[in-house]
Amino acid sequence: MPTNDEIEKARQAIMRLRELLDIMRAQLQEGEQVYQQLFAHVSAEDKAALKEKELQRVAAFAVLEDSTLLSNAALHLRFVARNLEKDFEQLYDNLMTE
Repeated sequence: MPTNDEIEKARQAIMRLRELLDIMRAQLQEGEQVYQQLFAHVSAEDKAALKEKELQRVAAFAVLEDSTLLSNAALHLRFVARNLEKDFEQLYDNLMTE
């Protein structure tokens, strides 16, 4: 029969998984918002009429002129993904060493 300490450690691991999922969801939403900003200069008519691939082609012109938004987003999300990977790794390692 598990001890109260063992149950509490497992509960905390479950809580940490929930926290990491919430962080991941928030960061993904932030990335989605930046993605939408790439189309800020596209007209409403084009947004309504064009398929996503064609919208991306239109957005590519602006990115070629100034790639700051896209490169900053990629760099930020790269950093976030690495941190999340480390956090999930730590959670897993903690479970395996118990």
